[in-house]
This record gives sequence, C-alpha cells and structure tokens, in this order.
Amino acid sequence: MNEEIQALNKIVAIVDEKASLFKKDWSHMPKIRAITEKKLILDLIENALQLAKNIRPAPKDLLGDLQKLKAEFSRLPL
Repeated sequence: MNEEIQALNKIVAIVDEKASLFKKDWSHMPKIRAITEKKLILDLIENALQLAKNIRPAPKDLLGDLQKLKAEFSRLPL
C-alpha cells in the first residue's frame, strides 16, 4: 500500500506542475501542442484517480480535487 501512496504522490506532483504550466501558457501554445499537453494531463489525472480509488481508506478530498481538475481541463476550449 505504501508504494501505491508514493506513486500517487508522484503522479499528483506531476499533474500539479503540468497543469500550472498549461494554465499559464496554453493560449500562447501552438494548437497541436496544447491538444497534446491537455490529453497528457487528462490521462495523468485519470491514472491518479484509478490509483486513489484503490487506496484504503480512500483519499476523498484528493479524489474530489482530481475530479474537479479533470472537469476543468475537459471544458478548456482548444
């Protein structure tokens, strides 16, 4: 279980970093790069969600935050 928590923490850190950079720069990126970065972030969020659901007790706050971030990124126009 400890390995799952460590992996989840690493994925969340990557999502955090990439999402922050993307939000800051996406309107200035070439469209293909923005689409690719958005897909990467959404895939990472999905991986984090799957991993978090396997951890007991489930990190409910983190699950909620990841769901909100996923919805936010899904709505971004490109």
